[in-house]
Amino acid sequence: MLQTVTGDATFGPGPTFNSEVGFDIALSPDKKAFTATFGGLEAVIDGRTAPPIVTRVFSFSIPLTDARPGEEIPFFVSGFAAAEKGANAQLMFSVNDQSSMAYLTARSEESFVHQFKYKATGEAEAKITVFLLANRDSKSDAAVHLNVSAIDTDIAKHKN
Repeated sequence: MLQTVTGDATFGPGPTFNSEVGFDIALSPDKKAFTATFGGLEAVIDGRTAPPIVTRVFSFSIPLTDARPGEEIPFFVSGFAAAEKGANAQLMFSVNDQSSMAYLTARSEESFVHQFKYKATGEAEAKITVFLLANRDSKSDAAVHLNVSAIDTDIAKHKN
């Protein structure tokens, strides 16, 4: 029987690094949850004159205290994706040394929430990176739009 390790992990007091502006973070009073919101974190290809491959990367770090190795900390990445036939999008989400991918197939348009369960390794910070990739054939005029609007986590809610 596998057992989930739980601890008294907390975040904060605030980010120690971020790679650009257009980012806000709200930390809960108990420091067990935060919501990071973004205005303009997107990869967009629209029309034949746009390049066929567009990427966007955003990173930030926030102190992570008292996280026991193996403790699961859930992260939820939410946003919107739309792709026409011949175009697609990918989202990579990384916390420290662990990553996950989400793929958007052609002819879809949807809001999404991508869940990632980070297993703590004893790091003193959560180093978080979001990588967005939009692409299409270079001779196509297919459009694709991928954005991330928020990253949420709540350690206390996950424990219960």
